[in-house]
Amino acid sequence: MRLLVIDHDPAFVLVLRQMLDRLGLPDPDCTATAREALRLLGAGARFDCIILDLDLPGGAAALCRRLRLLPEHGATPILLIARPQKDGDLAEALAAGASDYVSRQIDPLELRARLGMAARLTDERRRSRALALRLHGLAAAGFGDPRPVLGLDGVMELAAFEDRLRHGHTGQTALAFRIGNAGAIAAAATAGQYHDMLTHVAAVILDRLRPEGLVLAHAGQGEFMGLMPAPPTERPHVLAQVLGLRLADRAPIYDRLALPRPILQVGKPMRPGLFFRSTPERLIHRARETLRRPDPAPQVLV
Repeated sequence: MRLLVIDHDPAFVLVLRQMLDRLGLPDPDCTATAREALRLLGAGARFDCIILDLDLPGGAAALCRRLRLLPEHGATPILLIARPQKDGDLAEALAAGASDYVSRQIDPLELRARLGMAARLTDERRRSRALALRLHGLAAAGFGDPRPVLGLDGVMELAAFEDRLRHGHTGQTALAFRIGNAGAIAAAATAGQYHDMLTHVAAVILDRLRPEGLVLAHAGQGEFMGLMPAPPTERPHVLAQVLGLRLADRAPIYDRLALPRPILQVGKPMRPGLFFRSTPERLIHRARETLRRPDPAPQVLV
């Protein structure tokens, strides 16, 4: 946890440093004025918590407002060091963006508790930032987009795939495939690399099952839907192993690009019942659901 102390009293700063050392915290960076602090922060220094003297010349509230305008420290916890008789200044500084305060007559247990809360806030902010970056990466790579993987014989767009089910193909078998770590690949890859990975996986699936009449469509989120006249001759877990071995041929390429190798899962074959016709959307949904609730026995959709 990196700390910045902004306090104009050298004696108090010395006591505070000794207390932080006893608490097992690293030695903080220290500045005596708002100008020094802003120069340090403006140079790109980042801190997990800022400890600020409420009596700082120029006003702690004014500095809080300026700190909150810095992109890197718009949400950094600011812990005020306050005297009891400074209630008005304290309220103004809290309104200006300070997070919390402790008495200048510091109690070590109270300081540990306040800094522990600041550390939790910092960790949560980092997790949120990491999630935002990951979601941005997934969106940029088209992870949730059922973009067509074209250029391969036997691959069609998802809308055409659904039309094929609607118009005279309700007796066929629907089969779902999922790249289990597609999200991790999309987060680490460029859009072009992610699309190349989808094309590679589709080509491997088709090479194995195209002779049995498979047509394939990308359904988004690293999942493919397949349509066949009859269930595959191999059971799902056996088919997944066979396809996995074929995908491993390009493992050196993924390693060279520092990308995770695709892990392919195969769902159970799903067919409409003999007496009840299923909608294409329901058949596709049930086929994709088998990837999330594996069951070794094939099922018939009614």
